[in-house]
Amino acid sequence: MSSVLRLTAFLIVIYTLLNACQMPQQDATYTKLQENIYEINNQYFYGSKVHTYLIDLPDKILLFDIPTYSEEVKAFIESFNKPAYAIISHGSYGIEDGTKWQKEIGLKVYAHKADETHPWIRMKPDVLFTEMPEFDSSIKVIHTPGHSAGSICVLETHSKSLFTGDTFYGNKAGKIRDFTQEQQSHYENLENRIQSCKNLLAYEFKNVYPFHYEIILKDGKVKLNDFLKKK
Repeated sequence: MSSVLRLTAFLIVIYTLLNACQMPQQDATYTKLQENIYEINNQYFYGSKVHTYLIDLPDKILLFDIPTYSEEVKAFIESFNKPAYAIISHGSYGIEDGTKWQKEIGLKVYAHKADETHPWIRMKPDVLFTEMPEFDSSIKVIHTPGHSAGSICVLETHSKSLFTGDTFYGNKAGKIRDFTQEQQSHYENLENRIQSCKNLLAYEFKNVYPFHYEIILKDGKVKLNDFLKKK
């Protein structure tokens, strides 16, 4: 084989390996999104596909929203061999399975106190907070009222990943879905939601991991800024 062919073959192998490293790692239960961030697969909320996440921290795991209970997900969570915590992005996702997780694995569930009486909440959180809880130095909990009074986002600073719940989300075109055109529930405040999104521009993030709709990678802050310029 000529030196040119050998070099070409070598470069193809390197390119393939680099792409493999960048692609999410996946099995039936989870998809690995970042070095310490996973999405729990096959999650649905009243028939709509949604996203719930697990963040692996040095001394605990933190769930952003609560997955539907299953033995497979339980085994995955327990495989980290760390205490399990969860934070609810908004009252709607205080699902009944949260109570089962509390009983089965001792999951400690946090929710903002402003969503304590949210009409969709179906469980009792362990901690209702008004001061933002501290889970790790890499985790920033941010109050983002609007979609609900107690909506929160979580920023994982190492990967610059922002978990947004339903504060905002992507669309299939890779832009921000225009939530101002959606039907508003009585517990929502659109003006507050837009202001919360504007406040999020003060933080450094690039990946957007929402509850509903589409994930945005690498340029989430740019896309949010572009969206808000029109509002």
